[in-house]
Amino acid sequence: MKFIGRDREMKMLQAQYDKKDFVMLILYGRRRIGKTTLLNHFLEGKDAIFYTGIESKDSQNRILFGSTVFQHFGESGVEVNFSSYADILAYITEHAKARPEERLLLVLDEYPYLAQSEPAFPSLLQREIDCEWANLNIMLILCGSSISFMEEEVLGEKSPLYGRRTAQLDLRAFDYKAAAEFVPDYSPEEKAIVFGVTGGVAKYLSLFDPAISLDQNLEEQFFSTSGFFYEEPQNLLREEFRDISLYYAVLSAIASGRNQIGEIAGKTGFDTARVVQAVQRLSSVRIVRRDVPILNETNKKLSQYVICDGMVRFWFRCVSRGISAIEQGHGAAFYERMIKPQLHDIMSLPFEDICRQYTLAQGLGNGLGVFLTKVGKWRGTDPAKKQPAAIDIVGINDFDHTAVIGACKFQNQPVGLAEYRLLSDRERLIHPYRTVRELLFSLGGFTEDLQDAASREDRIRLITMDDLYRCASRV
Repeated sequence: MKFIGRDREMKMLQAQYDKKDFVMLILYGRRRIGKTTLLNHFLEGKDAIFYTGIESKDSQNRILFGSTVFQHFGESGVEVNFSSYADILAYITEHAKARPEERLLLVLDEYPYLAQSEPAFPSLLQREIDCEWANLNIMLILCGSSISFMEEEVLGEKSPLYGRRTAQLDLRAFDYKAAAEFVPDYSPEEKAIVFGVTGGVAKYLSLFDPAISLDQNLEEQFFSTSGFFYEEPQNLLREEFRDISLYYAVLSAIASGRNQIGEIAGKTGFDTARVVQAVQRLSSVRIVRRDVPILNETNKKLSQYVICDGMVRFWFRCVSRGISAIEQGHGAAFYERMIKPQLHDIMSLPFEDICRQYTLAQGLGNGLGVFLTKVGKWRGTDPAKKQPAAIDIVGINDFDHTAVIGACKFQNQPVGLAEYRLLSDRERLIHPYRTVRELLFSLGGFTEDLQDAASREDRIRLITMDDLYRCASRV
C-alpha cells in the first residue's frame, strides 16, 4: 500500500539518523495512529535491529529480544540464550565498538511491554547509555502506544531515562487534507465524511476501499457484524482498561449530549468521583478531551467534555443505536433509512474541525491577511440578548488583537445573507479583538445576494468544499 503523508516526521527521523553521535528518540501516540508503519517506511534501506515487545510477564521478551539481536549480527546458526538483559545490551555495545564508522540503529517497538515485563530494564538501559552508548554511533528509538507510560515512565522526571532523549515525536492523526489521499477519487463532501468517521487515524483510513462507494464502505465496515469498526470501540477500550462498563457508559452519555461531569454522572448512574476518574483516563488515551472555548478559557462552566476520536464518536452516536438491526443482518437498511438522511447533521462537528484546520493553515500561511496564533470555537453569553451564543470559528492574533470569525454549514442548502448577518453581529462578542475577516464555509454553496456582497466586501470570504481541498495558499 502506498505510504501517505508524514513528510515532516520522516525528515525529522532522517535528520536524527544522519547525526554521527548517540541519539535516543522517543516515538509515541495512540493505538492505530501509524507508528509502526512510519518506522517501517523510515527503516527501508537501513540495517536495523527491530524488536516489538509482547505483553508477557515471564522471560519471553528477553529470549525473543536476545534472539533478534543475535541474528542481526549474522550469528543465526548458533543457539543462544542470554541470561540477562544486561548481557544483551553489552553484546550490542561490543558490536557497536567493533564497527564505529557504521550507524547502529536499534528500534524497540511497544517498549512499554518490554519495560513492564522486566522493571529493571529501564535502569539497565540507562546505565548502558551513560557508560557506553553516549560515545558510540548508535540511534535508539523507543516506541509505544501507551501514552501515559511513555510520558511518565520514559519522558517523566522520575524515569531512569529522563534527560537522555535527544528528540521526541508525538505522532498525531492525519489532518483532513492528508486523510483525503486515502480516497483520492471521492468528492470533497465524501472526503470530509471519511475524515469525520475516522478522525484521521491511519489504520482506520487504510480500511476504506477507494474503489467502492462511501455508502458501501460505511455499511460494510460499521453496520455489519463482520466489519472492522463494528467492535472496534470495545476492542480499543479493552486494550486500555480492565473493566470497560464504566467507560462505555461515560462515552454513551457524552455522545448523547451530556458534556458536564454532573450530567454524565446523572446519565450513567455512577458517582461523580468515578466519572471524573474515567473521563481523565479516557482523556489520557485521547478518546475524550475537555473542550475549552477560545477567549473564555477561565470560565469553567463553559468547558465541555467531548469525544475527540472521530470513529468512537460516530460509533456511539450512530452504530450503537442500530445494534439489534445489525445483529439481525439488517445493518445496511438501518444505515440507509436511519443514518444516511442525518449524515450532514452528524458530520457538523467534524466539519467545524476541518474548517478550523483550514483557517489556521491559511492564517499561518498569510492566506487571510492576518497572522493567526490560535484558532478555536467561542461559546458564551450574548449580554445584549441575554442568551447563549456561539461562533464556530474564532482565529486570533494575540500580539495585535486582530481576529477572523467564521460559520460552518455542512448542509445542501446554500448559505445566504441571513447567516452572514448573524455571524457579523456576533463579532462584538470577542471584543477587544478587532475582526478583519468573516469566513463562511458551506457544503451547499452560497446564494447570489451573498456572493454579490462578498464581491464588494473584501472582509467577507466564501469558502466552498473545493476551496477546502485545493492546495492554494489564499482563499
